[in-house]
Amino acid sequence: MTAADDLPTIEFCRSRGRQVGFLTAAVLAATLAVAVVNLVSGDPWWDGLWTPALWILALGLLRGAARPSPAGHQPQLPLRLTADQLEVTGPGGRTLAVGWSNVARAEITGRLYPVLVIEQDDPERTIPPLARWEWAVTGQSRPYEIRVPLAYLRPGRDLLRRELARRLPGPADAGRPAR
Repeated sequence: MTAADDLPTIEFCRSRGRQVGFLTAAVLAATLAVAVVNLVSGDPWWDGLWTPALWILALGLLRGAARPSPAGHQPQLPLRLTADQLEVTGPGGRTLAVGWSNVARAEITGRLYPVLVIEQDDPERTIPPLARWEWAVTGQSRPYEIRVPLAYLRPGRDLLRRELARRLPGPADAGRPAR
């Protein structure tokens, strides 16, 4: 059994359930806050409860319009980790595969709007070869950088962090040959 055999294929996809759950929790928290403020100020607790719920729902549902992906929609399966490569689905549903030995950096940035940032050692070794600024999105700072939004991702960012740390050679692996 080789090291590549014990690495399972993991698919990360967008979850409508997580989005609805997040919006529901936000609406309930805002409604509770308004009710408490009303009670403290001497107003009826139900006065104006619809206002924060309406704003949160409107902002949550229109978030896609405010931050559209380059192709106008985000794919349901944005990310797949296999034993040999990292596969990213991007603009127009096109899939790009980057071999683990070709990944120079892969890290998760941002808390409110998390994004996976991927850089390659050689863009010509991706399948298909990556052109300059081909996956250009808001916040991109380098010509061959790939940015994958991770909002409402299932199974979750923690598993993605663990798997990236497990599959990418780190500082301790500097003396070992690439996988």
